[in-house]
Amino acid sequence: MATERTMALPERDDARLQQMNVSREEWEEVRAEYAARERNAPKVGERAPDFDLPRLDDRQSRARLSDECGIRPVALIFGSYT
Repeated sequence: MATERTMALPERDDARLQQMNVSREEWEEVRAEYAARERNAPKVGERAPDFDLPRLDDRQSRARLSDECGIRPVALIFGSYT
């Protein structure tokens, strides 16, 4: 079911799963994990939960969302973007 924020992972037919080299059970497990994460994600307009992470440019200092909120935009990137 679609929400204003995102759409759930779609159902796939067996032919498509075979193309993806994924079993029906694996796909349903991924869909369930995705749905569980989405239920815990902030809704549109809600404040994101605070985080505390080491800075990439200075591992001795920490980056906190609460320190930046309202001062400048914050983007959090997971994985490689290169």
